[in-house]
Amino acid sequence: MQAKAQQKETEPRPETEASLKYDVDICQQLMSRYSASTAPQHRHLLATAAAIRSILSAECLPLTPPAYFAAAVGTLSDSKTLDSTEIAALLSFISVVVPLIPEKGMKEDKASEAVGVLVGVVEERDGLGVATVSGVVKSLGVLILGFCDLDDWASVKPGFESLLKFSVDKRPKVRRSAQDCLEKVFGPFRSSVAVKEASKLVLSLVKCYMPMALNALQTADVSKDETLSKPEHLEVIHMLNLLKPIAPFLSNKVSSKVLSELHILLSQHFSPITGHVLSCIEPFFESERNEAVGTQLENIIDSLALYVSMGEKNPIDTVMSAAKLLKKGLDNLSARGSSSSMKILLKVVGSLAGLLICESSIALQSSDIMKQVIKNFINCKMLLIDENQSLEFVCQESEEADAIRSICAILEKCLNSCNGVLNEPLCGAISILFQELGEMSFIFMNSIVLKLADLMNHAGQDNSDTHHLQKCLGSAVVAMGPQRILELIPISINADDFTCSNTWLVPILKNHVVGASLEYYMEHIVPLAKSFQRAHKEGTCSNGVNSIWKFTAVNSFTICSE
Repeated sequence: MQAKAQQKETEPRPETEASLKYDVDICQQLMSRYSASTAPQHRHLLATAAAIRSILSAECLPLTPPAYFAAAVGTLSDSKTLDSTEIAALLSFISVVVPLIPEKGMKEDKASEAVGVLVGVVEERDGLGVATVSGVVKSLGVLILGFCDLDDWASVKPGFESLLKFSVDKRPKVRRSAQDCLEKVFGPFRSSVAVKEASKLVLSLVKCYMPMALNALQTADVSKDETLSKPEHLEVIHMLNLLKPIAPFLSNKVSSKVLSELHILLSQHFSPITGHVLSCIEPFFESERNEAVGTQLENIIDSLALYVSMGEKNPIDTVMSAAKLLKKGLDNLSARGSSSSMKILLKVVGSLAGLLICESSIALQSSDIMKQVIKNFINCKMLLIDENQSLEFVCQESEEADAIRSICAILEKCLNSCNGVLNEPLCGAISILFQELGEMSFIFMNSIVLKLADLMNHAGQDNSDTHHLQKCLGSAVVAMGPQRILELIPISINADDFTCSNTWLVPILKNHVVGASLEYYMEHIVPLAKSFQRAHKEGTCSNGVNSIWKFTAVNSFTICSE
């Protein structure tokens, strides 16, 4: 431990690009800054800078960043004669100089040669400190991106391989620097050869870590803190963290293979790597290259739906991440015009529905996702072939109609398990379904309407818990129209004692009815109003009858001439 601390203390620290100026001698700038310092790392850095300046002066070369860099790399190429302290100081000096080299300040072949030298030294010298290696990694990124020919895979390969290797390094500073550089380097690749070969290297890395990843799946019952303390699990997580930002750059063929590996890591039970696997899948779903995920998409959606359906048995943050991925996967599937989209839609809705009756924050998030799914994939237009078709004809047997019936059955099952009290998330999802189906909801959702009415009758009109239930029924009124609602939930009066049923429907109708036909008004409302009027005159009205009498007396139904 003491030796490591001493190494860290004496390690040269590379400067940042902003700390030095291009047009002033680098050696002079370092002397001005650190000449009074007694720190060993500063003394080594100054000695290296002075030695390089002596080389340039002896050869009458300009004291510019490109010249300093070329001389330093030349010295480094004969590193067998240098000790570890001299190597570290040279690498640190190079990391200071590289950011100061101007655009087009180095030829492509020289940049490629320098990358090879740096890669060779940093791989041969295992004892280099964190700051030194991190500085070299950043230098590799600048050299490859700024000066190498990105279309020439042969010249880029050594540096890319090195960045990939350090992207899963155990040292956080080195790892973060490498991942950042790798993303910046991979993105601009335009050559199909470069993209193909770079993607193959990434796939090889993923497969290398698969045995450890599969082992992590077996630790579902171990605490999160305990699993994260295991080195092999951390290594897998480092690999997954690397994969996420570069996923959009992979070739289509490799993307499909990587997704296949990630799918293997998706279990219905939580593991230490579940959240990271979900994060890695996300960019593949968001990629514009849909063909890359096509062959794996349905299988992954199946696994995601299974994970979500476990609900609170899994950590909720991962469940919600999987739920959001389900929607993105469904969007992706629909964009591809898949023939199995209806079947997949049922799986997505089925897995999300169970979350609607969970704890409030979970239910609210799930309801938002469910609403988006309903709006995007369920509506009356999906059933219409001809605008002149009758409602009954449109709702006949078809794949789309069967899917809607199944979705309605899923939501009705949720209603049956809500113990008489509907929460806002479930009501909100059902309301959106009423809205999207419109008048077709009379055929598809009549059982749901009857169940909602049953819940209202058991709850009582004045129960404060019925607020969301009343709003949901209001959506049904707007979608179906008052005529059809009253066919399903008739407001009736007992001729003997003038008591009536379903009086709770009155304020809902009053708040949501826009208009009713004259024919319906004469056939249904007028006779009912006459009965209420007689009861009102005889003074035998209950409170419910009085409410309906007032409602009908003021013509809450606007008479239309339809």
